[in-house]
Amino acid sequence: MRAPARSARNTVKNIALLVLVAMLCMLCAANWVLGMNIAQMPADNLLRRAYDHLVGGAVGYELRSSGVAAAEPAQLALRVDGQLYGVQYNLTEVEAAFSAVQTVWEKALSDGTLEPADEAALTAALQTGDCALLRYHGRIPLRVIASWVGGIWTDGGDTAVETLLLSADAGKLFVRTPDGALYSAEVPVDADALASAGQTFRGMACGFAGDGYAVYPETLLFDSERLTLPLLDRRDIDLFSAQSGAGLEGLLQAFGFTAYTDFYSEQDDAVRVFVDNASTLRVSADGLLQYASAQGDSTVRAYEEGEVRGQSALDAQLDCARLILDEALRAGETETHAALYAVQRSGDTTTLTFMQLYGGVPVLGESDFASFSFAEDGTLVSATVQLQRFAARSTQRTVLPARQAAAGAGEGARSLMVAYRAQDGVYVPARYYLSSAA
Repeated sequence: MRAPARSARNTVKNIALLVLVAMLCMLCAANWVLGMNIAQMPADNLLRRAYDHLVGGAVGYELRSSGVAAAEPAQLALRVDGQLYGVQYNLTEVEAAFSAVQTVWEKALSDGTLEPADEAALTAALQTGDCALLRYHGRIPLRVIASWVGGIWTDGGDTAVETLLLSADAGKLFVRTPDGALYSAEVPVDADALASAGQTFRGMACGFAGDGYAVYPETLLFDSERLTLPLLDRRDIDLFSAQSGAGLEGLLQAFGFTAYTDFYSEQDDAVRVFVDNASTLRVSADGLLQYASAQGDSTVRAYEEGEVRGQSALDAQLDCARLILDEALRAGETETHAALYAVQRSGDTTTLTFMQLYGGVPVLGESDFASFSFAEDGTLVSATVQLQRFAARSTQRTVLPARQAAAGAGEGARSLMVAYRAQDGVYVPARYYLSSAA
């Protein structure tokens, strides 16, 4: 009986020894991990992902980057089996049309190499074959648009574009830059995806301007266009009123402040200056917001330093600015939305400019609606937002159709745009010509 008893005791001792060794290894690993700065690791690092999964720490870039587009297209078009249909300046119709063609653009914007293109090649591609068109207001990097549709574009991705045309016959993507330059790239075109999109895409019959007008050949000319829009009155905003209290609190939180942050009153309380050790936020009752960080520190970060880089950093900056704007628009009860207009880089600073839209139509003023400047480490350096509230009149105005506008365009008028501008205190919709140098 002694041998079996001794064997059992040895087995228990061996198991205990193995457990102690395992615990020692775990303590050594924990000590090593604690000695590392996990927060400074990129979000796509395997150790960072494991750490976030175990402790629920995925509170940085992964949650902040929603992937929501910061701008909807101003126009979309699709031609299948010789029939070209398009939508424009209507958020509901644009979103439905974009859902129909998103797969087409995702596969096409999977990467390529941009090269200068000849205008004749684009004109030929517009005449026959299945094709799809996207047009934005502004100067948006190609890689940003690719990211919005689910694709990835690297070579020439920083090229700012306003119009994209995908030609199935040519197997090419044509892009138009704001200065009028034309580029193309060979890309994969899924004929089945185009045919499928044609089954669900809904729009008005239209055609391309081609080489018969002074405007760009890819300009959409609708067969029976009747774009009727209401006149807009500007209404007063009072962010400090009792009714706007909750909105102001949300606005402060968006900029990293709390409702208990110290502030200084100026101009008979028409302006309040909120301050902390890192930043200053000036809030005017009439809707002007001005934010500035102090000495490189900030209450707002799009991401932690070293967390992301390259395109992911820009995506996070766009998302951070968009979320702040969403909160600001809610606080002002503006019934408008913001759209990215331009991305500019100067040294280590990236500046994002946004325009304001009412019902999908840009509202233009003497200055930019909103701008955000981010440092390379993800901190928000400065921001300016001019909130405006509008009320639609019962009076409406029909905008000059694109076909007539294209026929009357002079040599320098290369692009067309519908927008609101102030005239004698009223915002009036109208058709405008844009030159290639705009």
